[in-house]
Amino acid sequence: MTKSPIAAVLAGGDASRMGSSKADLPIGDVTYLERIVSVLLAMFDMVYVCGGDRTVLGSTLIHDPVRHGGPLGGMVSALRSSSGAAVFMTTVDMPLLQRSTISALCDPPVGRGHARIARVEGRPQPLCGMYSGDLADLADRHLRSTDRSVMGFVRDVPHLELVDITDGSLRNINTPRDHEALAVDLR
Repeated sequence: MTKSPIAAVLAGGDASRMGSSKADLPIGDVTYLERIVSVLLAMFDMVYVCGGDRTVLGSTLIHDPVRHGGPLGGMVSALRSSSGAAVFMTTVDMPLLQRSTISALCDPPVGRGHARIARVEGRPQPLCGMYSGDLADLADRHLRSTDRSVMGFVRDVPHLELVDITDGSLRNINTPRDHEALAVDLR
């Protein structure tokens, strides 16, 4: 894989469905956030943790530009902090993320106005993908509009590419039941 300089973990959600911070949930001997940051640090020069209130050794905490901006707010903060470089984005609730998945989404490098995002079982997963840094203004316009949805932003990306991910590494953990099932599956 061509090493891109920046990755970001979106970790600022209010955990309404989980009831507690997803970043602090255990997976083996580490937390979700620690595991994801570890995987990313093996592949990127800089890892941002967007939102939330804590970071992991080797990563940098950045705050969202708009209070309660949701995932799009975290995306804007990462893209703005990248100084125009492409950013690989993922969320803290995908703790099984693998280096092979990251490579599939990052190679070859994305060009201007380009995003390459995961597709799982036919559904786009815009919270796992590579975004060119010049998309910051477009993302910010959506964040400050009535359509703050990530999919609304993604629909306006000039060059969107979808990559099918079938290895289970993008399993999304949103509820206590999801977390319990993951723990059972990992035994």
